[in-house]
Amino acid sequence: MKQAKIILASASPRRRELLAQIGFEFEVLVSDVEEKVTTDIPHEVVEELSSQKAEAVARLCVGKVESNGIAAADAMVEPLPVIIIGADTIVACDGQILGKPKDKQDAFDMLMMLQGRTHQVYTGVTLVRMEGESVTKKTFHEATEVTFYPMSEDEIWEYVDTLDPMDKAGAYGIQGFCARYIKGICGDYNNVVGLPVGRLYQELQQFKNTVIFDLDGTLSDSIHSIKYCTDAVMKKYGYGPFTVKQYQYFVGDGAANLIKRALTEGGDTALTHFEEAFAAYKEIFREHCMYKVKPYDGIVELLAALKARGIKICVFSNKPHAETINVIETLFGKDYFDVILGQTEQLPIKPSPEGVYAILKKLGVKAEDTLYLGDTATDMKTGKSAGLFTVGALWGFRDYKELSDNHADAIIERPEQLLEYL
Repeated sequence: MKQAKIILASASPRRRELLAQIGFEFEVLVSDVEEKVTTDIPHEVVEELSSQKAEAVARLCVGKVESNGIAAADAMVEPLPVIIIGADTIVACDGQILGKPKDKQDAFDMLMMLQGRTHQVYTGVTLVRMEGESVTKKTFHEATEVTFYPMSEDEIWEYVDTLDPMDKAGAYGIQGFCARYIKGICGDYNNVVGLPVGRLYQELQQFKNTVIFDLDGTLSDSIHSIKYCTDAVMKKYGYGPFTVKQYQYFVGDGAANLIKRALTEGGDTALTHFEEAFAAYKEIFREHCMYKVKPYDGIVELLAALKARGIKICVFSNKPHAETINVIETLFGKDYFDVILGQTEQLPIKPSPEGVYAILKKLGVKAEDTLYLGDTATDMKTGKSAGLFTVGALWGFRDYKELSDNHADAIIERPEQLLEYL
């Protein structure tokens, strides 16, 4: 946390105390944003409000932040990244949201509703991270159940007269005078105080997202190299040449399946020439894997935008590992990607998710913080089976129907549209 400037977008003294307790150095900056909600679902309410608070403070820092939290930080001059923490807490009983009491009678009525019962406390937290021209945001919530002992009316009025309830959601503070009436809790105690600092710390540790890319048909327009090498092999047997469209459906499941499909299309349905043809293909492809290969339009700009935001970028391909590295380093340079993984004998090819798991383990990131981008049914199956948010690319080898039929979470026409899903 010393590698960033932290701003708490809250005037709550309890949140200040909690952040200080876990060793954070931070500043407090509160905006006068008008709080509006579009839902009455408790956890959605606190997420909306925390987001509004964090984004309002971000505007004070950078001049503008769009509603989705992604915009140019055109006024950022801080030498360190800035992380803004917005939070909001509510109490809910039987689905009814209890905010801060308007007056003593309102506080009394709320406590009467809670005494002798179990209710829920929700805290929403939004983190906005700004560095240079990069602005990213994530929002989450925590819920804790709290059970009160029965309270008499005299006890309730005694507590109300302390004025402690007047600035607290649900008209009580678990850490003060009212602690004598708390029978038990289920969940994070600090969440009831006003900030789930344990979850907050874990989210900050995982703040940078990860994107795993397929290679052929996603990053690189490589169909001509595949066609050139395979046609050269098939010519020996009197097959081909095949069209680019045919090759778009031959590829996607590794080199061995590529050769099997080409042989089958040529007429060798028994695959009598497979072993010889596959060996010849590997030899030719090692020499000509870069034939007419280039990045798709918009890919270089997308990768630069991801790296500017501190997002890890990886490649997982069914192309042989050595050739995968060759293509990536030729197109984008050495050490540009965080992890590059092609086909090896140690891991099964896609759609097995084992390669994805290996990448996540190496980086120490979670599936829920990772996005997968590919262009074929194989890619959709790979990403979905690994539990990743999986996006289909329409500029590659396959069409919308194939991606949709294989349950893509989103389908995009241009690389820059990927930024909307981070």
